Amino acid sequence: MEMTDEELVEDILGGKEGSFDVLVHRYTTSIYNFAYRLTGNVEYAEDITQETFIKVWKNIKRYKSSYAFKSWIFTIARNTATDFLRKRKSIVFSSLDTIEDHSFESNIPDDKILPMESLIKLEDVELLNGTLVKLPTDYQTVLLLHYQNDMTFEEIGKIMGKPLNTVKSWHRRSLIKLRELLA
Repeated sequence: MEMTDEELVEDILGGKEGSFDVLVHRYTTSIYNFAYRLTGNVEYAEDITQETFIKVWKNIKRYKSSYAFKSWIFTIARNTATDFLRKRKSIVFSSLDTIEDHSFESNIPDDKILPMESLIKLEDVELLNGTLVKLPTDYQTVLLLHYQNDMTFEEIGKIMGKPLNTVKSWHRRSLIKLRELLA
């Protein structure tokens, strides 16, 4: 049976080897995708992901089990990305000329889709990603955490340090703005 995040943290604090590796393996893809969607840059996303896990390692003793580990690690990732972006104010959020799609879903092979359907699907993903980066960062964050990482609005509120109603409002506004941009 797979151990919960909280059990792994207890093992880490107890000195059990390998438990931190399990957490890193469990969250690397989702943290990387989150960072990539915020920055639009592979190298920046890799740096943010690495820095996030360094901070988790250094601060694991501060983790409180009353707070969901997933929310805690994404709070660190969001703060790391925010700090990283502040240091690099010249970063371009929109990279529409990038052909690569670094989303996890796009890397899963699907042999049942015909080539033309696959091309249309890729164009839709590129269009959505290109449109998503035009939204304000807070709106992007809410959408990415909710739809890509299956987080509740309450969890997102804790990560962003905002009230539940603010997160719900940003979600609603981001969907309206996304719809307008795609129309």
